[in-house]
Amino acid sequence: MTRKLALLFAGAMLCASAGAEPRRQVDLDAPGALEQVRRERPAHVQAVTRILREAPERKPQAIAGWVRTAFDARMASAMLIKTSYPPRARLEFVLDDTEYRALVTLRNVEPSLSPAVHP
Repeated sequence: MTRKLALLFAGAMLCASAGAEPRRQVDLDAPGALEQVRRERPAHVQAVTRILREAPERKPQAIAGWVRTAFDARMASAMLIKTSYPPRARLEFVLDDTEYRALVTLRNVEPSLSPAVHP
């Protein structure tokens, strides 16, 4: 009985983790990527274009939460900020079974100074 329960639990965990992984990945920086989205995922076009248009105007620490709530994205991240001028961030989000990635230029970044910490 214990073995059956363990197998059932393992099967359920496998199914749950399989549903959580995106099946497709789209690099929105690649040439023709948005056209590919228009052809293959027309339901995502409006959300993707709005995210790419509005994300640069938001504060970096608020982008992920905005994408998750406004577009029902399962996962969103924008915290990998590149030390370039102007600053840019790697934006990643998942809609349905597709993970989208893009490098966005941030326009609403407030510089801050942090004291050096000595070990």
